[in-house]
Amino acid sequence: MKKIIALFLFVGIVGCSSNKANFYQPIEVKEPKVSYNNFKDTVRINPIMLPQLVARPQITTLGDDDVELNIDEFNRWGAPLDKLIAQVINDNLSNIFSEAIIVNHSSFRKNYKFDVTVEFKNINGRLGEFAKIDAVYYIKDKNQKVIKSNNFYKTNTFKGGYIEYVKNISAILGELSETIANDLVSIK
Repeated sequence: MKKIIALFLFVGIVGCSSNKANFYQPIEVKEPKVSYNNFKDTVRINPIMLPQLVARPQITTLGDDDVELNIDEFNRWGAPLDKLIAQVINDNLSNIFSEAIIVNHSSFRKNYKFDVTVEFKNINGRLGEFAKIDAVYYIKDKNQKVIKSNNFYKTNTFKGGYIEYVKNISAILGELSETIANDLVSIK
């Protein structure tokens, strides 16, 4: 009897641990379409605001009818998504503004000229079909007065699975960063 119980326990443990989780992160655009070498200001990136639907470790995508959500336990973000996105926007802006100082929000950093807040209304897509970002951003001066705000909406189509989905989210974040950069330059 003990051997049968041990066998069931062994099969149960092996069966439950057979799926390996995959971890992903959005990445910066290595060669941005725009570049502003004469922009030398300090820009602070505030904490990213995400809808609760995607503010989770699992990658969330849409089902066939846009009503169903696929929350995949085995395909996850490598860190909190808001932190990953903030770092990608920081890296993208650093590539666009080679002479500027781009910093993530910190209570220690008080010396900045522009303050950027990005609120994501939606980040979603359907595997093998599309990836979409809908966001609004605000550019404030040091006194926290909004000097520019803008809506951003972009959809990319693609074929493939999670890797292609994350690459397309990364590309859209690159375009969002370029739009923010263009607005920062227009303020000067």
